Amino acid sequence: MRMFLIVLFILPILAVAGTVNVLSSFYSPDWFPNGLAWDGNYLWLLGGHYDTFYKINTSGTVISHFTPTGPGGKNGDGAAFDGTNLWGMFIEHTSLPGEVFEYTTSGTYVSSFMCSEIYQFGMTWDGNNLWISCRGTQMIYEMSKDGTVLSSFSIPHTNPGDMAWNGANLFYAAKDDKLIVEVTTDGVIVDTYDVTGISSGMKPTALTFDGTNFWVSDQESDIIYEVELSGVGLQQNTFGRIKTLFQ
Repeated sequence: MRMFLIVLFILPILAVAGTVNVLSSFYSPDWFPNGLAWDGNYLWLLGGHYDTFYKINTSGTVISHFTPTGPGGKNGDGAAFDGTNLWGMFIEHTSLPGEVFEYTTSGTYVSSFMCSEIYQFGMTWDGNNLWISCRGTQMIYEMSKDGTVLSSFSIPHTNPGDMAWNGANLFYAAKDDKLIVEVTTDGVIVDTYDVTGISSGMKPTALTFDGTNFWVSDQESDIIYEVELSGVGLQQNTFGRIKTLFQ
């Protein structure tokens, strides 16, 4: 395997963080609403207490649900939808890497792979590959469906949560910093969005994009919010960011 390091030299531009406007909200059907995905019509929540997938309409009504069993995981975290099937991140034991499971929307097991690092958490699908955030290394990984690492980059925020893709850029929940962070696939931070306007103690965790607006959960209150993000430009200093490509 050949590995290439690309250093991106981009001058810093400082700006006030973007705004988060709440459009609607409802209570999560499970404690620890850690993962959200959008299937084109419905939200899918992966709850971290019962480790269950919930199909939910945009008003918060649960349409159906399933709890993965044999093979399955515990401590459900990030979630993604690839146009056909659901993907869920689970951590069976804190001493082991996270494992990603693929299921049909009726709960039938399809495939799985083990991640390369401990404490993987968030996940999204960009139309071709999975993107996975890692709390243990503060990294974001691009992975194929079989778990092959295609690229990666570091992030400056600790304890990253779930991820989203809006067709142009990636977004991840930065729980400790109370932000939603927009970043390019090369690791350049485009903007940050402060969620403390929703609640000063909010810890954003689950995240997805429905084609128009974003949905984000608060792990403290177990509330899921539909939000509009209003950006104002590049927020972070991106000088010297390193991206690693695997071929």
